[in-house]
Amino acid sequence: MLAARDGVRLAATLFEPATPNGAAILVNSGTGIPRQFYGAFAAHLALRGFAVLTYDYRAIGGSEAPPAATVEQWGAVDQASMIEHLARLRPGARLGLIGHSFGGQVLGLADNIRDIDAAVLICSQSGHWRHWPRGRRRLRMLALWWFLIPGLTAATGRFPGAWIGTANLPANIARSWARWGRSPHYVCDARGRPLRPHNDDVRFAIRWMSFVDDPIAPFGAVEALRSYYPKAEVERRHLAPADLGADAVGHFGFFRRSMPRASWDEIAHWLMKSLGGTRHAPVDLRAAEPAGMVGRSRAAPAG
Repeated sequence: MLAARDGVRLAATLFEPATPNGAAILVNSGTGIPRQFYGAFAAHLALRGFAVLTYDYRAIGGSEAPPAATVEQWGAVDQASMIEHLARLRPGARLGLIGHSFGGQVLGLADNIRDIDAAVLICSQSGHWRHWPRGRRRLRMLALWWFLIPGLTAATGRFPGAWIGTANLPANIARSWARWGRSPHYVCDARGRPLRPHNDDVRFAIRWMSFVDDPIAPFGAVEALRSYYPKAEVERRHLAPADLGADAVGHFGFFRRSMPRASWDEIAHWLMKSLGGTRHAPVDLRAAEPAGMVGRSRAAPAG
């Protein structure tokens, strides 16, 4: 467990490399996704020399659950606290960030985001319902923000995460997230106004990936989020599963154990190049064969 700035204890795991390459990576989870989901991916990066820190946002997984927790705190307090912890745990390391879905939406909420040197965003999108294609998918998002989350949290005190492929969300977390989804600005304050306190500090290189078979992060919604980081150097990739040697990717598949390891190796190589760490041989993103495994990771609880 690692303490956030406000004292809330957050569950975290540090994956330590046998042969460090001089870089350390923070993994920002998607909404309501426990850190264990990213374990295989984090362990693979550790095999490539990165120290990797995964963690649970407050009220998720093994972390403490203050009743007044909000999604704003996930970005402004929990993310910022973990950037500090990673810098402390790996002094002198160049810092990178992997953001999955929600984890890439909140970079600008952390007052120390300038300490990050490069990021990879996977399926990170604006959640405002108007960015979904017209038809049933848009209507589902409209219903999620305006009816399902408010109604179910009022009736049961939580939102059943199984409906969207995540863990259950406590009522206050779910309600604050729904407030974002109803605002055209998405990441917003209590009045629905845009919340961008440190977005101009996101000045590092970003590889931003999305997938044609992802119904939760359609192309238009991902493109809408790009404007949140006007100073970033964005390398944008919208891919088909076959580009990664996979039958399907969707919103969650990139981090599953079934993902061809060549895809993870390609990310590792990009991070090494961007962060200035020791480089392995380049791996073709379109290679269908998994890359060979080297060594063993040593995963240990942080704190």
